[in-house]
Amino acid sequence: MKKLLLTGAVALCGLVNAQNVNFGANAGMLTGFASLKTPMGNDSDNSTGFYAGFFAEINAGNKFKIQPAVNYANIENASALQIPVMVKYYAAPKFNLQFGPQFTFDLEDNPLPEAYNSTNFGIALGAAYEFTEKLFVEGRYSFQVNNHLKNAPSDYTLRANYLNLGLGYKF
Repeated sequence: MKKLLLTGAVALCGLVNAQNVNFGANAGMLTGFASLKTPMGNDSDNSTGFYAGFFAEINAGNKFKIQPAVNYANIENASALQIPVMVKYYAAPKFNLQFGPQFTFDLEDNPLPEAYNSTNFGIALGAAYEFTEKLFVEGRYSFQVNNHLKNAPSDYTLRANYLNLGLGYKF
């Protein structure tokens, strides 16, 4: 995990030096949707909490921007770091569609480290509308790709998808 974060930080620093970059903060509601599938049946649950974080917005062409972010996420006293790296396509001057990977790192001590992955990978889709040059509203849904269970038989899967709805402000 440390190598991944270091590589990301070095890449971000290179992009920041090479491009026009804006920085900002965002926060809002976070809903997690857990889904467990076993040979004995399926179960699901959802819970709501919050997220708050910081982002960089890097110009990548006429209608494109790249937005890496680091968000603190908390649902029912369980916390994690969300690191989405969204490619934003401006379909209209104030409206963009987003797509990209999202990494989630559990911050809680894992009582069964041999059974659960504390680092998870997802694909996120979203959209945002900019009210002003600085203030915007955003929505993003991420689908967990990997199994949250470690070394589980193939017919046992646990995944957590997330819905982020919030406001952002560019400094």
